[in-house]
Amino acid sequence: MVNNFKLITLLLLAFFIPITLSNDLPDHVPSLLKYNPEHSHLLRLVAAISEQGHFSKKKISNESSHLILKNYLNTLDSQKIYFTQSDINYFQRYRYKIDDALKNGNLEPIFDIFRIYRLRVQQRIEYSIKIINSTNSFLVDDEYDFSRENVKWQKDVSILDTSWEKKSKNDLLSILLAGQEINTAKKTLNKRYQKFLNRINNYESNDVIDIFLNSYVHFLDPHSNYLNPNRAEEYEIQTTLSYQGIGARLELSDDYVQIQSIIPGSPAFKNGELKPLDKIIGVLDNESDELIDVIGWELDEVVKLIRGPKNTDVTLQILPTGSNPDGNPYLLTLERDEVELEQQAASSYIETINNAQGTYSIGIIKVPSFYQDFAARRRGDKDYRSTTLDVMKIVENLVDIGIDALTIDLRGNSGGLLDEAASLTGLFINDGPLVQLKDTNEKIDVIEDPIPGSIYDGPMVVLIDRFSASASEIFAGAIQDYKRGIIIGQKTYGKGSVQSLYPLDRYSRFTSKKGFGQLTLTIAKYYRVTGAGTQNKGVIPDIVLPSFIDERLIGEETKINSLPWDKIPSLEFNTNNSLKEPIHFIENNFKSRSENNLPFDYLKEDIKRSFEQRENSIVSLNIETRTASREQILKDNKGRRSSRLKALGFEEESFDDFRNQTILNEIYNMVVDYINYLNPPVLNDEENLFVEVSNQ
Repeated sequence: MVNNFKLITLLLLAFFIPITLSNDLPDHVPSLLKYNPEHSHLLRLVAAISEQGHFSKKKISNESSHLILKNYLNTLDSQKIYFTQSDINYFQRYRYKIDDALKNGNLEPIFDIFRIYRLRVQQRIEYSIKIINSTNSFLVDDEYDFSRENVKWQKDVSILDTSWEKKSKNDLLSILLAGQEINTAKKTLNKRYQKFLNRINNYESNDVIDIFLNSYVHFLDPHSNYLNPNRAEEYEIQTTLSYQGIGARLELSDDYVQIQSIIPGSPAFKNGELKPLDKIIGVLDNESDELIDVIGWELDEVVKLIRGPKNTDVTLQILPTGSNPDGNPYLLTLERDEVELEQQAASSYIETINNAQGTYSIGIIKVPSFYQDFAARRRGDKDYRSTTLDVMKIVENLVDIGIDALTIDLRGNSGGLLDEAASLTGLFINDGPLVQLKDTNEKIDVIEDPIPGSIYDGPMVVLIDRFSASASEIFAGAIQDYKRGIIIGQKTYGKGSVQSLYPLDRYSRFTSKKGFGQLTLTIAKYYRVTGAGTQNKGVIPDIVLPSFIDERLIGEETKINSLPWDKIPSLEFNTNNSLKEPIHFIENNFKSRSENNLPFDYLKEDIKRSFEQRENSIVSLNIETRTASREQILKDNKGRRSSRLKALGFEEESFDDFRNQTILNEIYNMVVDYINYLNPPVLNDEENLFVEVSNQ
């Protein structure tokens, strides 16, 4: 339902206008929204800091006012299902007044827009509930398109009525297909809508300010955020990991609470089923043993349901990544636990490959994040935990055991500490610059290799995927630029920016009993030693592997108002390596194997099928057609996967194992190719040259 609040932190709505609704709706009349001098001061404070501190240096003026207004309206109604074109025309009177709200504290335009928005929401919800209560069958051949991309504001209410009628019926039908009978489904959907409406009726003026300020700073870039005092406290809890839960960072997307990222070492991480962009649509109530529908809930309400004491279970209803509203949800039970630094630390294993060419030992180091135990370091502990120190010990141990090549696995690593990314890179590069930082004043700082020499000089591979971001991109980019190792996998996320936290009370001339919260601003961008930025473009692997991660859904370039890619002058750096020929050699062998690699063919076909299913945004509102379509898709997927897994020696329910093993085996083959390029073996023509996929 409703709002597309694509914010990394919590975001609330607020507005007021009394209206009499049908008997099916609550008749609670909210209090008037009144702004006060403290609100005006807060807006001026945020405006002043952001103008000076944000990397873009965007000025608040008449020229930017209409763009901020546009972002504000899109935040409120990103799916364009509440406002009509006439509303948008009315709001144009504020086209050159939004800047006055930020600079001079004139907040009336902000609240006027909210009042109209609240009225439109109430009208739509009232209409939707009437449709729900009057719908008793789904036998008419009609369709619903849930895609809202490139949708324009509708000219009049009648067109919105048609859209909402289909949306409401689809919401009801989706609950029916989940197993509820129609009267129960109606109650569930009525409760969902009414909870949303009650939430709107209870919004206060502070919430209006939250929404508007986040709309403004998201106009600057998607990683800048305003956190009110309550949200700042929640942020502190999450970043210190001092809470007990499942270990997933959550965000709001449209009506859904979705997974933003998985915290390494957490229950969700260990379980492995939960993925970024998965949506939580229900939480099991342990007392009643009934699923609580949480679609349309506020983020903090869902967090309260999920969070709980250590060693207790929580059961979630999950709509998998990329699924449309007709997707098949599943139940996932996780045991709550605390996430400790030890659980997030780098780990390793040795993979031994035996084929006709010989026996090869590949050391694999998994680096989930770039971390450091600040407290232990401040205490003076010599053995404090950090990515660099942990990897150094692991590499030394692997070298002592004896390995033929080293692989650093950064897949799923969303970043962490810049210093750790630099020092880890320094372990594998003799000397020289590692990364450049450009701040708001165009000043460029160069971070040099802090660790002289290299702890390992053998063949090296770095694995990346679309979830490798920020600090991971710094490491992978430097290794690639210095031609120290071969980068294999998928294009990275493309987050090439640096954020800083501004506790607003420190910068305010006035005090507030509740406090003013905090502001996160993007203050710099980082660049590779070649001068190329990673912002939006990410790190392109030397060799691309197929992936189920859809780059059209995930990545910096998918974000609204993301900072552009650019380039600065290159630095002088030395590399005596040339990886062009070995990369060409590995790619040719990869293509040759792919021509007669049944597991790999199965995997690529499944990826293609998965993407095609996601692209279909139109579903039938006829229950018989819809059911047949769902069953056919399930049958096709299960039948295709089961027969092929069985033929390859896997259990029928182990598709994830098959997928992971297929990719890993191809990676092992590539590493072996790299080893053999550097030290060519003597081979017979008919000898087996690569690893076969198996379930062992």
